[in-house]
Formats: sequence, C-alpha cells, structure tokens
Amino acid sequence: MRAILRATLCGMLLALAGCAGEFSGTARGLFTGYVTDKTEEEVVARVGKPESVDSKPNTLRWTYKKKTFDPDNQSLVDAETILLFQKDASGKFKCTQVIFG
Repeated sequence: MRAILRATLCGMLLALAGCAGEFSGTARGLFTGYVTDKTEEEVVARVGKPESVDSKPNTLRWTYKKKTFDPDNQSLVDAETILLFQKDASGKFKCTQVIFG
C-alpha cells in the first residue's frame, strides 16, 4: 500500500514539475487592459520596453516577443505581440490596438 502511495506521490510531483516553466508572461486580456489608451511612458512602466520599434510620422508600432499567452488556447505563448500607437488630439502617442500573433 505504501509503495502505491509513494508512486502516486512521485507521479504527481513530476507532473507539477513539468508545469513549472520559465515563462512569466501576461494573459492577453490583462495585457490589453494594461496598454490600451496609454501613452508610451505608461506602457513601458507597466509592461517594459519593446523588442523593436517602427515609427512613422503619426504611427508607432512596438513589437514584444513571447510576452503574452492565450488562456483560451491551453495558455499557448504568443510569438509576438504588436502594439499600434496613434497620435491623439494633444499630439501624444497612445496605444490604440493590440495584435497577438
């Protein structure tokens, strides 16, 4: 009986150890709430600096790598998350769209 209990306990510990990955990203919905309608400074303060930035006169495109995951798809990690910024009436860039891919 003890052998079965030990084997079960070992199996459970191994299963839990397999779940402990090094990824510490953010769920898509939370991430979207963190950045939508926020300025560049607010976004950096909340989610960090992007991997790359592409800028045009009235648009910014920020790309993050492996920063988010899809909780509705077995927590699959997104290869990249793209933020699109547009200038508002005051001339400040604000995040207007989030694209997960």
